[in-house]
Amino acid sequence: MSKAVYTKEGTGAIVNWVDIKLRQDEVENIANWINSVPESEIIELNQIPSNKSISAGIVFRLKNNKEIRIQYDLEKIYITRTDQKNSQVVYSINQGELMNFFDTQLKGFYFGEDKVRNS
Repeated sequence: MSKAVYTKEGTGAIVNWVDIKLRQDEVENIANWINSVPESEIIELNQIPSNKSISAGIVFRLKNNKEIRIQYDLEKIYITRTDQKNSQVVYSINQGELMNFFDTQLKGFYFGEDKVRNS
């Protein structure tokens, strides 16, 4: 998993991407959460909206150079898959447990504060 960390430098800001090693149980939970999403909570997209600022992401690398990329922008979870059909598939999902996981991982990422929504 990678996440953006914002820090102040002078009068500006720097964004560094930090890698986080996930435990096996976390990886299994993430896979289960994604697989449990009902079709009614999946919105197929042509691409991830360009006006979104991704704060965290996870990539599952599969056999044959295929992957499942999960990205989070503090509001929505975007999935990009290359393991289905013969092309890339992009969609957003509504999955509360996965959002909570990302929110927990992102605590303090924005200049040491929690930019994550209060729920």
